[in-house]
Amino acid sequence: MQPAPAGTDGRDSRFDDLKVRIVEAQEAERNRLAQEIHDGPAQALSNAIFQVEYIERVIESDPLLARTELRYLRELLRRELGDVRAFISQLRPPLLDELGLQGAIIDTVQHTQALTGLTITTELTAPVDILSDSEQTVVLRVAQEALQNVRKHAAASHVVVSTRLDDDDWLLVVSDDGRGFDSGAVAARGRRNFGLQFMRERAELIGARIDVRSQPDDGTVVRLAIPTGPATGGEEST
Repeated sequence: MQPAPAGTDGRDSRFDDLKVRIVEAQEAERNRLAQEIHDGPAQALSNAIFQVEYIERVIESDPLLARTELRYLRELLRRELGDVRAFISQLRPPLLDELGLQGAIIDTVQHTQALTGLTITTELTAPVDILSDSEQTVVLRVAQEALQNVRKHAAASHVVVSTRLDDDDWLLVVSDDGRGFDSGAVAARGRRNFGLQFMRERAELIGARIDVRSQPDDGTVVRLAIPTGPATGGEEST
């Protein structure tokens, strides 16, 4: 039996570790989507059923009230349809091949603006060709998730999505002027945020870092840093 080439055990160990991390990330994404659907569309549909039953009871005795409730129901369903479309956008194949990374980010921004009316500024100055395909995919997914969090939780009026080079890091930064939250208190209480967990899992797969800074009434900043120096060892973009 021939001895294994030098360094093989180390490569196999790293490969096994990567496979475990991929499986864990996939499971975390499934859990996140399940929680999002349960808390969003599923809850809204349950409320809509109760609303329809109430309208049935009052439509003859109070038609004006019934029409008011129908308008409320229509807005509820329209809002939840936007959430469902956002889920579909996250699940379908990314637009990277068709639009490139910058184009895909801009497409995501425009979709968010159409749903919310938010003012979103883009400052995409970092070169894309130094990132591998997998790194570009993570950048897009993090941008999508950060904007989803803004749309659902931040109550913001202005968002900035930017990319830039900083020393040996390629940076994506999504900042908003919303209500923010006490990130330290959330961590201390051990509360799970599926959106933040999703972003961290994705970043870890490519050796990147996620930093989320937020304070009540002071907005939120999500920062993805991808090492681009000699130590990254990443694959070449194709």
